[in-house]
Amino acid sequence: MDLIRKGFDDFYDAIKPVIFKVTKNNPELAHEFFAWACRTLYDTHLAKFVLDNEYNERDLEFTLANAAGFNKDAEIPPRVMNLLGFDRVVVGTVTGEEWLGNEKLEAYYGRQRIIRFPETESLVNWLGLPGIGAERVVERLEEYGDHGIPITINLMATPNKKGDDVLMDLEKTVLSLRSAPSVDRFELNISCPNTSDEHGITDARRENQRQSGDMIQVVYENKYPSQSSDVKVSPNLSERGVEDTLSVFNRRVRAVTVANSTTNYDSEYIAEPMNKGGASGNAVYADSLRIQKLFYEKSIGMDLEFNACGGINSMERVGERLEWGASEIQMLTPIIFSGTKFPREIREFFS
Repeated sequence: MDLIRKGFDDFYDAIKPVIFKVTKNNPELAHEFFAWACRTLYDTHLAKFVLDNEYNERDLEFTLANAAGFNKDAEIPPRVMNLLGFDRVVVGTVTGEEWLGNEKLEAYYGRQRIIRFPETESLVNWLGLPGIGAERVVERLEEYGDHGIPITINLMATPNKKGDDVLMDLEKTVLSLRSAPSVDRFELNISCPNTSDEHGITDARRENQRQSGDMIQVVYENKYPSQSSDVKVSPNLSERGVEDTLSVFNRRVRAVTVANSTTNYDSEYIAEPMNKGGASGNAVYADSLRIQKLFYEKSIGMDLEFNACGGINSMERVGERLEWGASEIQMLTPIIFSGTKFPREIREFFS
């Protein structure tokens, strides 16, 4: 069975250059193909036969999870994610209502909302939280049944909401999903750099930061007592921004997810001029590590945990984030460039 899984991982590596070439002008198609392949394995009852391996049985001292955006609408069955090597599945970002996301970036890059930079293993996206909405996500999770894999719901208000409507939208999502099978955490996404007003001018992160205390309260009040709440933060915060964020937690937050994608487009990683979107992969690692260190140092005595996220594409980087307090490692972009073998290799190395 281990040989079959290795063959699957090797096949991913072999076809990746072809997939990247075919989907260069629309990388979203690559993810759709991957999700289709995962659902096919699930529907044909071949997932365990193809993906399971000895390293899935090895316990880690930390939790290995995908990051939000990899399984936005629960399109990949949790059981398949578990067999790929993940201990926990993050679904989302989920919004209260269906949302198409940002318009295509036709004025800048043809029709794509995602731009890959394979030479630096970085990525920029301007998706704008597209999704099928909370109620349909619930339906999908219920269809998968009692799979036993813990699920985190990453959530944010539908981007067209303002003021109190933001809080009502979040409440709808929590109430809809709190009873879904295996959902035991909510991760509030106050840091997506890809949402803006209808003119594309206002950075929604600033508005979210102002409302963060109220949004945290809505999640905290409407989840079940047995469920926990996390907050995903921006890697572009200042030291004052970190302090302000911590000041509104008031023991309502279990963990900080550090961090989201960055608007710091370092030319070392992002070769083209950008004025929209968030960069991930290698482009965000330095910022995400800096923010994790700040939160770690500023939260001493607060009994706060950390989900490390952002450009973690090597064993060294996993170890570095663990040294700074991480109890969970999340990944998205590194899977795109390193392949499906990466979570398997992490389990092998750290078990």
